[in-house]
Amino acid sequence: MSSSAVTSEAILFFDHRGISKSMLYSDFEAILDGMVGVPEFADKEVRGAYCVVNGQLKVRGLVLFTIDFDEDGMADTTWNVPLRHLVEHAAQGPDMGAGPVRLACRSQCPVAWHQDQLWDPGMKPGANDFIAIRDTIYDRGSKMGLELDDDMEPPSIAPPVLGAQEVPAAPAVKADEEVRKKDDEERVRLARIIKELRLRVQTLENSQSEEAAKLRYSAQQKEEILNAQIEKVMGQFKALKSQNGALREQNESLKAQVLSLNQSLEEQSRRSENQGSELEVLTEQYKLALEQRLEEERARLAEQIHAKEMDVLNRDDLIGELREEVTALKRNQAKEANSGAQKVLEKLEELGLSFIAFHPGAGHISIPANQIAGYMENPVAFAARKCLVTEDHYRAWLAHYENPVCQVGIGQDGQACGKRVIRVEVPNQFKPGVSDCNANRCPNCRNDSAIDNVLRFR
Repeated sequence: MSSSAVTSEAILFFDHRGISKSMLYSDFEAILDGMVGVPEFADKEVRGAYCVVNGQLKVRGLVLFTIDFDEDGMADTTWNVPLRHLVEHAAQGPDMGAGPVRLACRSQCPVAWHQDQLWDPGMKPGANDFIAIRDTIYDRGSKMGLELDDDMEPPSIAPPVLGAQEVPAAPAVKADEEVRKKDDEERVRLARIIKELRLRVQTLENSQSEEAAKLRYSAQQKEEILNAQIEKVMGQFKALKSQNGALREQNESLKAQVLSLNQSLEEQSRRSENQGSELEVLTEQYKLALEQRLEEERARLAEQIHAKEMDVLNRDDLIGELREEVTALKRNQAKEANSGAQKVLEKLEELGLSFIAFHPGAGHISIPANQIAGYMENPVAFAARKCLVTEDHYRAWLAHYENPVCQVGIGQDGQACGKRVIRVEVPNQFKPGVSDCNANRCPNCRNDSAIDNVLRFR
């Protein structure tokens, strides 16, 4: 039996230490059908490798995928990566013992909308995933139940020895043929090395780009949260400042009244200096009564202000409770209205129907049935999350993508320049205020012929 006639399918699972579990593809199908669970993968996203192996236990095809498990260790029921289709249409990868393998990973995925469910292999010295897969298949293949050739001895690559009865070729011709053969083998070897290096560079670039996008997305979220907190604090500060101003005005008014009364009393006192001690006693009593009345008025006003503040707080709490009740009622009504539609969508998904939408910058997006409602509520926010940017950032990029013109204000009215600029194709590479501004195209700047050439070429 030849190695080309015998093929098997195996599934390998990875953790932070390396390959943690191996099984036949038929056992993996039982996991996907929900017949069995994997407790050690409970509530985790696990990296897996689908391997097509020949009869010599050498890998011929490879798909690196990810799959989620719930808290009970059961596989995600919406997972639908076509492993066999991907490996059949995959590009070439490194040589794992039987020639270049067919490799499908995040960096080279033949079906674009499945790219997010694949992962890139590590190829660092001492931590090479290809070597780990090759050695695991060779060591565990017979124990796993993979089909083997009757003869596991590798075929000889030594050239046949010509017999005495064969027609001998000239020594010079033999030497030329051997040189050409060695040159061809060296070119093939170098081509494979170059392809592996390109795959490694592309994998590293994709990894760095994703990490940078995640960091930018996290920074944007933190910046938005801080801005919201600053706006809230500034609103509270303005309200307190307004209250303080009102109290200051009231206090000044009371001081003016006291001053006016004191002046009036002093005038009356000067006019009645000759009326004797009785008038002085009455004046003193009047002052004491007036001060007592002012203190009572201050206390009453302070109590009224405190009561009004408590009323405002109670009203805000009541408004918040009423808003929560209205939100809960709307949510319940939406759930009741969408329950029937959700069941229909889930039934269509079980029948193998996929929901795919296209958004600029995100490309074709596969939408699970349980996320259809969220997508319909705000498709732009859904696409922004797929692009690892905020909704406002995505909307700004979309306006630039649809009409890439300079936004630099010119003239007294501040109208935008409107000259063409180079369009940024990727949302997370777009910088508002920088990518959509071309200072060299404005009247006060010199003309940039390099940008004209690029725009003319496009």
